[in-house]
Amino acid sequence: MKKRIKHNDLLPWFIKDHDKLPAGYLKSVEKFLISYKLQAPSGKPQAASVKLSPQLNVLTTKEYKKLERKYKNENK
Repeated sequence: MKKRIKHNDLLPWFIKDHDKLPAGYLKSVEKFLISYKLQAPSGKPQAASVKLSPQLNVLTTKEYKKLERKYKNENK
């Protein structure tokens, strides 16, 4: 029995063999990554509270959208 992948969970994309992932999941993640790439950062400086850490932080799309809304509201 295959284990279900939670909605907006990007971790399997990076750690599992793509041949073993459902086609619908692969398609939706590719769509998300393409849309994310199209939203390339502009020349604006980032908020000072955003720090780069030496470890890899993986966010689900839900967490990413929550942070995105937070920083948009702060910059108004």
